[in-house]
Amino acid sequence: MAKFVFMPQQVEVEVNADCKILVAARKGKVAMRYGCVSCRCGTCGVRIAQHPENLVPMADDERELLRQMQLPTDGTIRLGCQTKIKQDTVVVDLDFQDKYSPDKGIL
Repeated sequence: MAKFVFMPQQVEVEVNADCKILVAARKGKVAMRYGCVSCRCGTCGVRIAQHPENLVPMADDERELLRQMQLPTDGTIRLGCQTKIKQDTVVVDLDFQDKYSPDKGIL
């Protein structure tokens, strides 16, 4: 089993490997902004606060959308609809969703 910890709520959600952040948030009844669920809108962007190494590497379409939104592509920001956990624990900062807009970048 793997685990996402959603901040600032401090909600822990146990999941199987390859579970997406968005799926875990919904399973844990954690409020998370999202839109298309297909890597086209960027609404579900989150900040990875701890342990990005425990995530599946970023695919080209996710990287390109982050670039278009002028967000970092170093793994600190990921799209919840695309990002899967590999193992252990990942801490997700949902406060980031209040600090950016998919069409305007970081506010």
